[in-house]
Amino acid sequence: MGAAGSPQAVLFDVGGTLIECRPGAAQVYAGALSRWGAPVSAAAVAPVFAEVWGELTQAHPRGLDRYHQVKGSEREWWGEFLRRVLARLGHPAPWEPVLDELMEEFARPELWHVFPEVGEVLDRLASRGIRLGVVSNWDSRLPALLERLGLAGYFQAVLVSALERVEKPGPEIFRRAAERLGLDAARCTHVGDSPLDDVRGAESAGMRAVLVDRGDRFGDTYVKVRDLRGLYELFG
Repeated sequence: MGAAGSPQAVLFDVGGTLIECRPGAAQVYAGALSRWGAPVSAAAVAPVFAEVWGELTQAHPRGLDRYHQVKGSEREWWGEFLRRVLARLGHPAPWEPVLDELMEEFARPELWHVFPEVGEVLDRLASRGIRLGVVSNWDSRLPALLERLGLAGYFQAVLVSALERVEKPGPEIFRRAAERLGLDAARCTHVGDSPLDDVRGAESAGMRAVLVDRGDRFGDTYVKVRDLRGLYELFG
């Protein structure tokens, strides 16, 4: 990792890169809805969840934080998300108590699985003097979640879209991360699992980008790794 061209800092996306929801979000939603009304399967929820997520993502200006685009901030955003899911499914569950349950559930560290190589890779990068940071599109609960998962101590900078009021793929959140680490963007590498948010976003800010492609879903047009251990070879 000490080879010429190695980054002075590595920034990480969180969801799909460092951690994942287990069981998946669709299953968590299906469980909550089934407790408050008619039984519904994760298979039925999953396409609706993805469809509504895409709609609400497109509904706000790219690069601006979605949670501050609605009155009431992030709780109201998630409320609108849930109401649309319920409407598409034709499900009778009352949205407010379901929202309370889901907000509590997704804040629980037990719901989140840290990928097995994460601790090893973060330790090794830090031992080589590489500064570490997080750049994530997430709501304001992320810093506490990282703390509970034992990851917060690795990072010198944690930038969360809901707190910064800007989000990926806009370049501003990446530029802020570099500034807080005291570095030029060109000396930072960002690692994440989204070709748009992570790769294009980081590159638009002048950073190198590495795509984490755990499921081998994307082609060879990207600099990519199957898991974070692939960074060792990339960095020399």
